[in-house]
Amino acid sequence: MKTKMTLAAVLLGALVSSSAFANTGTINFIGSVSDTTCDFVGEQNGAQGNTIDLGTHTVDVVNAGTTPVIDFALVGKKSDGTACEVEDGKSVDVSWVPASGAWDAMGLQNTGTATNTAVKLMDKTGKEFSAVRDTVNYVPADAVGGALPFKAQLVKSGVATAGTVISAAKFAVAYK
Repeated sequence: MKTKMTLAAVLLGALVSSSAFANTGTINFIGSVSDTTCDFVGEQNGAQGNTIDLGTHTVDVVNAGTTPVIDFALVGKKSDGTACEVEDGKSVDVSWVPASGAWDAMGLQNTGTATNTAVKLMDKTGKEFSAVRDTVNYVPADAVGGALPFKAQLVKSGVATAGTVISAAKFAVAYK
């Protein structure tokens, strides 16, 4: 009887320990600690919103690698509506993480229907963001009128096919 009780305890322990590890995953947390608190919105050609239009291009243009680089900015406004300027002697870090898909070799993965396409997200100088480079630092001269400049481009990651290109990224801005 004692052997059966010990065996039952061992089996129960094995079941409990294996079920404790059966449901695992990763949660990503994003935030910032900042000297300045602002609300940010994307701005492209003077229009503000949460969508940056990369345009409509033929498969030939995408596969030739000749899609245009699109300038846009994150524009910060304080609660009173004034611009979030970067003060002299201070700077601001902007970090990007994929909100849909992940980073791939060419940029943000496309979750739309066009195959072998991505969105290359770049800083003000054209340097690409990636899984290993997700943060850029801006100084006062970079952020005129509270606008933090960036670039984006629809690119191929293989032989592109026709369809939609949909990608999203989350950002965190920390004034320091």
